[in-house]
Amino acid sequence: MRGYHAFHRRLVGRHPGDHGTQKTPPPGPVPRNVTPEGQKLTVLRSVSFHFASALALAVSGLLACSDATAADYSLTGFGTAGYAVSDQKAPYLRYIDKGGTLRADSLVGLQGEIQFDPQWGATVQVVASAPRYKEDGLAAQVRWAFVSYRPNNEWLFRVGRLRPPVLINTQNAEVGVTYDQARLPVEVYSFSPVYDVDGGSFTRTWAGVNQETSLDGYFGISKIKQRTPFQPGTAQPFIVDRYLPEKIHFMGLVLAHASGSFVARGGVHRANLMPDQGRQFLEDPSPRVIAAPPPFGGTLFVPGAPYEKVAVNAVTLGVDWDLEKWRVAGEFGRRIVTGTKLASSSDSLYLTVVRNSGRWAPYVTVARILSAPSSRRYYEQLNATAVPLAAQGAPFFLSPNYHRSIADSIFLFDQYSTMLGTSYNLSITSKLKFEWMRTKIGQASAFVDGDVQHKSFNVFSMSYNFSF
Repeated sequence: MRGYHAFHRRLVGRHPGDHGTQKTPPPGPVPRNVTPEGQKLTVLRSVSFHFASALALAVSGLLACSDATAADYSLTGFGTAGYAVSDQKAPYLRYIDKGGTLRADSLVGLQGEIQFDPQWGATVQVVASAPRYKEDGLAAQVRWAFVSYRPNNEWLFRVGRLRPPVLINTQNAEVGVTYDQARLPVEVYSFSPVYDVDGGSFTRTWAGVNQETSLDGYFGISKIKQRTPFQPGTAQPFIVDRYLPEKIHFMGLVLAHASGSFVARGGVHRANLMPDQGRQFLEDPSPRVIAAPPPFGGTLFVPGAPYEKVAVNAVTLGVDWDLEKWRVAGEFGRRIVTGTKLASSSDSLYLTVVRNSGRWAPYVTVARILSAPSSRRYYEQLNATAVPLAAQGAPFFLSPNYHRSIADSIFLFDQYSTMLGTSYNLSITSKLKFEWMRTKIGQASAFVDGDVQHKSFNVFSMSYNFSF
């Protein structure tokens, strides 16, 4: 699929030497709410207005600069109309359940670029989709807004809102025509709650004969509302916000090498997560003994003192090899979280094999994510410990499910998925996709809003992906 690679680079700038372009990521996963039809119409009108206003402002600014400097400019767009349905009531990735949804995958985006001269350029991208910071409605958000400077063919600098190449498809995850899977494996692509940062980046490129090596470095800050794990029917005693305001400081380095149709990359990353808007992180609840015979006495887990931040160190590895009729891609990510067991360390990976057969591209993907043993043991300890009756009465009045509610708030992952699907290329700018996914949950999965421990479920997805 050589046309795929050419189009991929033209639309989203996968090639590290392409000036002023960048790829896009997936909206973050999060349970399905039903909005009344009248409210949907109002929300759609509101989103359309804000989307058009944001784009008009960005484009008018670019065109004004273009008129003043005779610069080159372009406007491109992309979108996905996707439907997904599962065979279980518990919502997966916020919205996918027995009722089916268009919200999990559907989006539309526009990107404006301007080239002032061979050295200076700017890019603005706006995407409308289900919001990342609340359960219902729609939202239009500025994904990218950066200025780029290329002093020569070896160096490229960017400042503004941008997206580093953390994973192979991080930058183009929302541009569905650039890959064959109906949905990029969440086991790996949930590696970070957000990939857009307000900051800066550099790219150093070493070009050879039919090969290229590049080093990307980045730093920046993101302000997000992190969706906390949720289990229906349990109240969270110490996590007040469904979406917890956080500020994240990012930095990292990514080394990539491309030789012909083979691409390999590896990266090291660091993030510091801090509470925002007056919220607090509390130390993990630890066991305290109520000195009395059970069930009146026993062990009670008590939250600790506030603390400043959670530190995350991460490593990513990936390969993508196009062999004419076959294409093989795989990625691995390791997160090492210090300071808490509620946000667990984890290992995640996937492997995809695609058979290119004319317009059809059938594929199989296997994916796995598993939290660290310390978090899994902590989860089991909480669920196995009964709340003492002394704590259920005055003055604490704790629920009998108090320990379970703490366990449910852990970002715990123990799942693997198998995806069988195909894409059908209508043209170089449009694609149909169909997929069946079978997911098996072990201890728990923060991707699911419900008790699916040691259960399996199926998800069926279909989508139309386009660009212009």
